[in-house]
Parts: sequence; C-alpha cells; structure tokens
Amino acid sequence: MAAHGEDPLVAAAFDQAPVGLALLDLTGRWFRINPALARMLGWSAEELLAQAPPQVVHDEDRSVEDEAAARLAAGETAVTVEHRYRHREGHVLWVRRTATLVRDAAGIPEYVVAAYEDIDARRSQDARLAYLALHDALTGLANRALLDDRLSQAIAACEREGGVVAVLFCDVDGLKSVNDRYGHSFGDELLVTVARRLGLQVRGGDTLARFGGDEFVVVCNLRSPDDAASMCRRLSIAVEADPDLIAPDGRAVPIRVSIGYAVSHDSRTDARALLVQADESMYEAKRRRGAI
Repeated sequence: MAAHGEDPLVAAAFDQAPVGLALLDLTGRWFRINPALARMLGWSAEELLAQAPPQVVHDEDRSVEDEAAARLAAGETAVTVEHRYRHREGHVLWVRRTATLVRDAAGIPEYVVAAYEDIDARRSQDARLAYLALHDALTGLANRALLDDRLSQAIAACEREGGVVAVLFCDVDGLKSVNDRYGHSFGDELLVTVARRLGLQVRGGDTLARFGGDEFVVVCNLRSPDDAASMCRRLSIAVEADPDLIAPDGRAVPIRVSIGYAVSHDSRTDARALLVQADESMYEAKRRRGAI
C-alpha cells in the first residue's frame, strides 16, 4: 500500500530521512527500516528485520517498550519514550522513540510509524552533570550536598537499627605549606592520595565526602561511641602510612592528618550540630598534635 512506501516519493523520503524510521505491524514487529536506523544501531536492515525490536532493546528497558505498546493499544495516538538499545558492537545506545499509530479510512488501526533519535550524547552529558552536582570534581567523593542527604539518612537509621551515627572529621595537616612550596598541582595529588587511603578503610554503607579544601568527612552507623574512636585511629594510621609522596624536587613529603569525631544515638539530632561537634573535636586533635 502507498502508506507503506510503494509511492516513489514516500519511499524516497522514508529511505533518505536523516532520522531513524521504521514501520511496525500491530504485534510490534518491524517490517520496514530505513538506512538511518540501521546505521544508528549498527545492524543491517535485514538483520534488524529478522529480529523483534525487544531483542535489541536493553534488558532493563524492555518494560518501557512494553508500556509504550500498551499505551498505543489503549488508544493513544503517539507515544514518546527514551530507553537503551543494544548496538551491534556491544555497547548500549540511548534512543528517543516516538511511535505513532496509523489508522485506515475507517479508523481501524493499521500499523505503527516510529521515529528514532540518537540521544546518547545528551544522556551522557546529563548523567555527567548529575554526577558533578553531587560529587567532588577532584577526588570523585561525595560533596557537601550529597553528604547532607546521607547524614540525614544515617541519623534516621539510629531509630530503626539502634547503635549510633558517627561523624568523623579529617583535616590534612600542612596543606597550605605544601601548596606554597610545591604548587597546587602537587597539593591536589596529596588530597587525592588522602581520599584514596580513606576510601580503602570505609565500609560499603559508609559515606566518605570531601567537605571542602583540605577537609574530609566520614558518616557511618556504628554500634557504640567506642567504635567511632577506634575508627578514628584506624583511619589516621592508614592515611599516614608509608609511602610518603615524592615532591617535584625529589623530597619525601609525609602525609599527616588530624581526625575528630562526634556521635549521637538520637534520631532527632540536628545534622549541622553534629558536624560542628566533629569539627571542634578535629581542631582539638590538631592542637594536641601541635599542628596549629
């Protein structure tokens, strides 16, 4: 029929369209695919026609495809969804698909026209921006915004699970002197090293964040305040362990940190107050070490 591409002008427009196009029967199976869609997914048109669309849809997104089909069957004229397809080379590709139900002169559903747009770059950029909104660009750790959320969750968990919520505040001693002597690039290397060493010590359910500048915070749920004190000692030993960093002039630069903590077993605890207490404890530890 002409609507399926028998008319030369329609066929030419379908085949030369810069966006992916496909015609599907009412069971959801492709019966015509244009070259742009084949190029987008990396398969030949013949290979795609031999498969049902769900076979090249990412496993986790097949429900999205099913829901779109159900909406068309329920009477919606056009349905737009975004989900992932499997490219022939093995990677996944984010695609925006708009499916339109075509009816005959009597109003009876006849077939579906679907347009496919590659939105992988946009999705990747959106994901990157979302990640940066909640993570520190230098270390990849949680930032203050994510820390606030995780701390609130940890405080609430005290009522459900018992035990205490602990906030450990870690300050890198002498970072300003390192920056002044060797430059901020080497100072950043020192911060990344501290972040990595701290990260090796925290548990999967804990939150490790860069609070800002030379400060890091660990939030965790523990059985008792004694566990928090033990964790402080363990983190300090791990961060200050050899090897030292080697500066651009060849000198060994030891890493030193001061760590303080605050704990609470009350789910009504104010998160900011707990951070302030941990910060004060850290400065007391710094004074004891003579690092101020």
